[in-house]
Amino acid sequence: MIALAWRSLAGRKLAILAALLAVVVGSSLVTATLLIAGSQEQQGAASVTSWRFDGVDAVVKPPASITLDSGLALDLPSMPRLTGEQIDAIRHAPGVSSVALESPFPAYVVASDGTVTGDAVTRSWGHPWSTALADTASLVAGGEPGRPGDVAVDESVAAVAGISVGDTVRVALASGIEDFTVTGVVRRPGEQFEHALFFTTETAAQFGGAPVAALVSTTDSGALQNAVPGFQVLTGEARAGSLQLDLRQAELAGGSSQFLMVIAFLAMTIAVFVISSTLTVSIGQRRRELAMLCIVGTKPRLIRRMVTWEAAVIGGFGGLVGAGVGVALAELARRFFVAQGLMARGAVVSAEPLAVLGGVGAAVLAALVAAWLPARRATRIAPLEALRESDVPASAPGRGRVIFGWMLLATAAVCLAVALALGGPVTTLGGGVALMLIVTAFPLFIGAAVLLGPILLRGVLAPLGAPLRRWFGGFIAERSIRSDLRRAAGVCVPLTLLVAVSAVLLFQDSANYQARSQVYAEQVTAEVVVTGGVQLGVPFSAVEALEDVPGIAAASGSISSHLVIADPPTMRSNGTVTGVDPAGFDQVLDYEVTAGNWADFTARSIAVSQIVADDKGWQIGDPVSFRYPDGTPGSAVLSTTYHDPMGISDMILPLDTLTPHVLEPFASAVYVALEPGTDQRAAVTAINDALTVVAPGARATDRDEHLAQVAAQASGDNWIILMVVVILGGYAGVSAINVLIASTMSRRREFALLRLAGARRPQIAGALLVECLLVGTTAATAGTAIAAVTMVGYGYLLTDTIWLPFIGSAFLVIVACAYLAALIGTLAPARTAMTADPLEGVRAW
Repeated sequence: MIALAWRSLAGRKLAILAALLAVVVGSSLVTATLLIAGSQEQQGAASVTSWRFDGVDAVVKPPASITLDSGLALDLPSMPRLTGEQIDAIRHAPGVSSVALESPFPAYVVASDGTVTGDAVTRSWGHPWSTALADTASLVAGGEPGRPGDVAVDESVAAVAGISVGDTVRVALASGIEDFTVTGVVRRPGEQFEHALFFTTETAAQFGGAPVAALVSTTDSGALQNAVPGFQVLTGEARAGSLQLDLRQAELAGGSSQFLMVIAFLAMTIAVFVISSTLTVSIGQRRRELAMLCIVGTKPRLIRRMVTWEAAVIGGFGGLVGAGVGVALAELARRFFVAQGLMARGAVVSAEPLAVLGGVGAAVLAALVAAWLPARRATRIAPLEALRESDVPASAPGRGRVIFGWMLLATAAVCLAVALALGGPVTTLGGGVALMLIVTAFPLFIGAAVLLGPILLRGVLAPLGAPLRRWFGGFIAERSIRSDLRRAAGVCVPLTLLVAVSAVLLFQDSANYQARSQVYAEQVTAEVVVTGGVQLGVPFSAVEALEDVPGIAAASGSISSHLVIADPPTMRSNGTVTGVDPAGFDQVLDYEVTAGNWADFTARSIAVSQIVADDKGWQIGDPVSFRYPDGTPGSAVLSTTYHDPMGISDMILPLDTLTPHVLEPFASAVYVALEPGTDQRAAVTAINDALTVVAPGARATDRDEHLAQVAAQASGDNWIILMVVVILGGYAGVSAINVLIASTMSRRREFALLRLAGARRPQIAGALLVECLLVGTTAATAGTAIAAVTMVGYGYLLTDTIWLPFIGSAFLVIVACAYLAALIGTLAPARTAMTADPLEGVRAW
């Protein structure tokens, strides 16, 4: 049976090549996305830090996570710090010969032209000189810092800033600008992910505060572990992942895999449907061959086995080739994502067996599913009836197909209805369940559209039938579709996927952007906003400098992080927190109060969103216990609750209580309120003049310009979504062309008969044009309906209102691409199919 299947495949080279192309591309996309999604989790902390610490025996640090009573472990947003008692315990542990304390702090060299050395991708940090020694760094020029005003810089800083030994440089710190003398240039081993500045131990302790790690030389790591039970004592290769300073890279290492897993899910969904539709059309074109096998006495089970083996060969071979291509594609994608700041720079892609098996398995499974239904259908009817059906295809879909299609549609509708009943926002437990239901409904809707494709085509043809039958091209097109609804529905599948997946990706991104922009615009009431250069933030010393600028009524800096709120135990165990200045906060930002008031928000208070208050059962005046970003226990009295449906700020704390517990104490923005009658343009100019001295790189803008910048920044990653749309939608589009070419070439006999009946080639081409427009319209209608229903549900979860985040221009491009794919796949091969002599074409059958 395997030999017979192989001979059958060899005799249909064009159809097999089309099916193989769909399988290879689908398998490669699935494999690549699975490999990329899993790469960062495997690399762990070592992928986000360049520090190796080969010059010491162990790195001791407090645990970077908290285990709740439920057993759930939560990573801390900021590195926890060592206390004096813990440092003494480390120093006096048996076998310890030396202890160096690492106290990192943000430190950026300001070049002579005012530019800051460092950006959102490559941060710049200050360290004690002992950290350089522990990392086996070497001096390439000059010497080590020996006085409080000395600094040694690594080669990257010297190259970018254009400085050398003996130069006096300005260094931007959280406390302001300080002048230092460059005593040396340092070279560190391995790939570098940050700019490093090295100071004396005393200077580092002054600016960095309590240490986050101890770099220990010891002969007994076991005794060291016993001295600080519960702490991390990292030795050997584990030392490489001990110092994670770049929080953005750490977030990418743990969070971007979620985005990539979504892409992997979409790629797998598209691959399964595209491979299934391609093979279904390919097998459907063999009705005559299967009928002849039935006539000569071949048993139905043997035919089913032959078709199954053919599908297994195509799926297995194409899956293996695609998986190999996917491994190479994953490495190219990793380099691209790292260059764009979307993946941790130390992430490495390796050919993990599970990811490769996932790509191959998706291809084989899709091929077997696609082969099962046509083979089963072909062997359930009598031989002569099968031969007649091969000449006149059945126009009605099978009963089982229709029943299962309606079941999928009903299930998807129930999921959507339950999601709308649960409602939002998505930051609540009910909203999270509703979101999962909407995500589940999307592939169910697609599956229903695939199975009910013949019925959809009938629905499109019903109002167009009479007008089409008035002229030759329309008459032939309508009859051709009605005579073989299964074939027409099969070529609709990849076009439907193109429209539905592309629209959902674009509309989902638009929904998040529009909802967040609207909430933020409503909150900001300040006339002027100060932001840092390239997302570096603004030193809080700038806030004090602004107080001397005429016309300023209030200025409040803002800083963001996360808190752990495990008590009382609920499904919500952490949340976002914003630090503000209680004195001027309510003059520059407006949060809709639901209970309490901002007048009671003082140094020992906390404000929480109504969603968090409801989840925890907190009331005004209740004590609230939490852990700061570095894990330090804290408590405050609840003074205010406010409305924040998007979860932008789950909690609000005074700046003075939050800032000491974050590693980068820079304000994300400083909001400024002006006194009545103050000229806004003049105030912006005066503020910028003051910032050039205390905060190089920071810039003040009016409210409208700031909101426009935030909008541009928020939508700046749209190209990533567009790239994903091009890849996934392009795959669906190419597959649609692939299926259409195979379908059109298989109709040579039909074209020959039309020409023998007197039809001219332009008339047949016109009929094909109408046919592909009808198929494209059906696919666009189904894809649009699926995307619209899905996104209306998603938009409702975000805003509690029925709205569609619609992008007219992008949607028109998507639909145009669907029609273009239909035209190319139909008309391009039609010329070749009609070039043969009509009599030869008929005799060939």
